[in-house]
Amino acid sequence: MQINRTSELLRLRIALIIGAVLLLSFMAADLMLLPSSMYELYIFDRLLLQLPIILVVVVLSFWRRFIQHRAYIFASLLIALSYSNYWLIWVCWEEHNFIFPYEGTILYAFFCVFALGIPFKLALVANVINIVGFLVLMWGAPVYGDRMPISMAFVAGSLFICVYARYRLDRSVRMLKETNDKLLKLSKFDPLSDLLNRRSLREQSEKLLSLSRRHNVPMAVLMLDLDDFKKYNDSFGHQQGDEAIKIQARIMKQVFKRDTDILGRYGGEEFIVVLSEISKTQVENQAQALLDKWNDAQLKHAEGAKHPLMSCSVGIAYARSVNDMTIDWLIDEADKVLYEAKEKGKAQYVLTEAQC
Repeated sequence: MQINRTSELLRLRIALIIGAVLLLSFMAADLMLLPSSMYELYIFDRLLLQLPIILVVVVLSFWRRFIQHRAYIFASLLIALSYSNYWLIWVCWEEHNFIFPYEGTILYAFFCVFALGIPFKLALVANVINIVGFLVLMWGAPVYGDRMPISMAFVAGSLFICVYARYRLDRSVRMLKETNDKLLKLSKFDPLSDLLNRRSLREQSEKLLSLSRRHNVPMAVLMLDLDDFKKYNDSFGHQQGDEAIKIQARIMKQVFKRDTDILGRYGGEEFIVVLSEISKTQVENQAQALLDKWNDAQLKHAEGAKHPLMSCSVGIAYARSVNDMTIDWLIDEADKVLYEAKEKGKAQYVLTEAQC
């Protein structure tokens, strides 16, 4: 996160410096066209108004909250540069009867909106303010004579195109981000239960195991299995079977609420919970809470099932120290005692204190 923030700040500062260099390069070209009597006025506008405005923004980029407020700062920069240019156009006409070009207004807009990244809504506000300012300028000083209507239309149209292009770009980026977020979620989560899928479950469990080993804290792996799920599926159909899996996931989320608790669908009707820094009593209480919530769900089971209501069995591998253990070994231990819970009559939990 810090690396991305530093990289973004560097990019923005480079863009601002490029803007200042472009401003100076345009000065060289403009001075070749201007009469010498206007040099002082022009240099004042460019070197004592516009360039300092850009340098102030460069200095602001070292403010620790600059990134959060950059859009407003850049929108203000765009307005300040545009109105500085309007002032120059007005003074050139009023005092020297010289027609100074308005193209800089358009260049400022496209540079600030796209190079500096002013978002659509602020770009819209800034460019509306700039269009109004240009119309007022044309009303107060008929700089461009009979070309005034086409000049106003050209500036307004160009700034509108700038804003619309920003809108399309922001929309495309937003859609791309939403698509990437969906793909990322699909790569990590099981779409039916909205729990971690098997691959992500293993990755997160390995990290938690390493953390538990480093801090020498207890760890527990719970394997859950819906009782007689095949009979339920065959009796009520796969759609109802999917609903039972969703209920299991919901119950798990209700019981295991810590940020460090890892919940995943292992496959089919099997689920795994991986816990760290937890006591044996706490694990047993949570396992019992799982069973109680299934009882409260009152989901009618299929004929021939062990129990009249849908239930689950739980196997728990509890380790006070995981120094010599692997996740696969803990899952195997949990699976063994899950089988014991099934053999004992289902709808119950069995805990073993895992030791290598």
